[in-house]
Amino acid sequence: MRLKFSLPWILLASLGWGESLPLESHRLWSLASTAHQHRWVIIHTHTENLYHIEVIGRGKHDPVWKIVHLSPHIAITETALARSVIAPLTQGDVYPESFENGYAKWQQENNGTGGEVCQRTVIRCLEK
Repeated sequence: MRLKFSLPWILLASLGWGESLPLESHRLWSLASTAHQHRWVIIHTHTENLYHIEVIGRGKHDPVWKIVHLSPHIAITETALARSVIAPLTQGDVYPESFENGYAKWQQENNGTGGEVCQRTVIRCLEK
């Protein structure tokens, strides 16, 4: 009997918030955590189907101010970002300095036309 009640919740939880909420409704979104680290995405800017994000992490037992910039900039498609995020975050801050440097470098790639655009999940793009 308990399985009947828990199965719908498991299915809903597996869908991901990004597929039901508009991504632009929040600037901060959580990603899957590792055994030792919480991770999240900061959406800095976007056009029709292209998002420019920063990825931040923090050790699970570290103080809130001790963050790690996992990637200062990733250009990613809307579909890939929606598959990546878990839930919107209501607390946190934006770190424009590291993003702005990463974004400027990305814009200069390929003779000023911009660099690679991630079409996989954020986590897969971090692995490259």
